[in-house]
Amino acid sequence: MNDLTLVYSDEFKKHVMDRAHPESPERLEHTIKAARELMGECEKTIEIIKPEIIEKEDLLSVHVPDHIEKIKSISMAGGGMITLDTTMNEHTYDIAKLAAGATKLAAKLVDENHSKTSFAVVRPPGHHAEANSAGGFCFFNNIAIAAEWLISKKGYRRVVILDIDHHFGNGTSHIFYHRSDVLYVSIHAHPMYSYPGTGYPTEIGIVEGMGYNVNIPLLPGTESIDWLHSLNFASNIIEQFQPQIILVSVGFDALIGDPVGILNLSNNAFFGTGYIINQLANKFCNGKICCTLEGGYKIEQLEEVSKKFFKGMLGYKPKIIEKLQETRISNHTNSMFSQVKRALRDYWKF
Repeated sequence: MNDLTLVYSDEFKKHVMDRAHPESPERLEHTIKAARELMGECEKTIEIIKPEIIEKEDLLSVHVPDHIEKIKSISMAGGGMITLDTTMNEHTYDIAKLAAGATKLAAKLVDENHSKTSFAVVRPPGHHAEANSAGGFCFFNNIAIAAEWLISKKGYRRVVILDIDHHFGNGTSHIFYHRSDVLYVSIHAHPMYSYPGTGYPTEIGIVEGMGYNVNIPLLPGTESIDWLHSLNFASNIIEQFQPQIILVSVGFDALIGDPVGILNLSNNAFFGTGYIINQLANKFCNGKICCTLEGGYKIEQLEEVSKKFFKGMLGYKPKIIEKLQETRISNHTNSMFSQVKRALRDYWKF
């Protein structure tokens, strides 16, 4: 069994929205370079494999037919605009399907014990894609498709989707908003100041999904220690859920200086994030972690931050974890925790 398997193809670079667009093909080069460097630097078994083509049945498991046909027809016509920031070229439909296929394969590798952890290094990202619409650079919801496959085809009953992208994953949240077999937990920039303008603590789910949608929004300028305290706060809820697998929407756009971000995290914050997720998975689901790439647009830091996240996921413990135990939570983040507790007090113990 591999310690980490990455799913990647150079084909992902064919989808281009605009030469100046932050969601560029160059992003993946730095992330996959980090993985290759790590392969030669540590004793862990790391493999890079190519993705599989997604079946239309899998797309239909979370998206309505009209949405799929719309993406297909616009792409086949040469491309066009979906929203002001989300455009397509002639390759977008096929590459978006490939990204979904890569994420499903990443989940399959972990489910079948080929790898303890996996990471789909993909683009376009997916967590803003709703059941019936694209947006926020996303076309198909990669992680939602993987989660639904695990539930409907592999018999999972308790799947966690942990979203650590800077932006609230509105698409993923809404797809599972009425269900209790998926616990969606998102730590993101406060919707008053950031796209997509939703993701408040009071958005907790409906019907059977009441309490299974957990939002922890952070104020502009939030730094690494408060971020990691937020992840520990979220971990308390995840522990009560007792997941059978942890799926992670990984965005590196919370880094300080990211062109579309307002949070101030260091690279070591993601080292610590990977480690906390590793410890959580080891405790409850035999270490089963499946990640897919979402955002992250500070090109010059993507190699270093990717490598540190991978190392954390592999169980290497960073010094920032020890510092975390010695540092108090800021008043504004504590206030946010209080809001989350009030919204969810009927569903989880705090």
